[in-house]
Amino acid sequence: MNTFTIVGLVIAFTIFLFLTQFYLKRRFNIHKWKGLTFKERNKYSIATELAIFFLFLYSYLSLNVESMNSAYSPIVRTSPMFGLFFLLSIKRGFEEWLLNRDQKVYYFEWVGSLLIIVAFFIIFIGER
Repeated sequence: MNTFTIVGLVIAFTIFLFLTQFYLKRRFNIHKWKGLTFKERNKYSIATELAIFFLFLYSYLSLNVESMNSAYSPIVRTSPMFGLFFLLSIKRGFEEWLLNRDQKVYYFEWVGSLLIIVAFFIIFIGER
């Protein structure tokens, strides 16, 4: 990793911590919460997450087979992983928004998904 990538990731993570720990917690008075993992969840929600996971698995394996291994750069080959975490964060934030809109916990998921996208673009630009 070059200096731009490391500094960019540190800055993005610092902004993420500032937004979640200081701004969102104080503004919306959100303390510890249990995420959707610990609750009873809808069958369709679990099925959607499984579909996202299988799409990730298919795209990851199709980009990383041995015959095409040198055709793509490492950041392109790892992009399905960023896509998986981004889509899961957006989906879980949307699910929290639908089920527990008054608790405003969905902001944490959406800020996390923003961090994932920013980190991907920092690594993409820095490793070119």
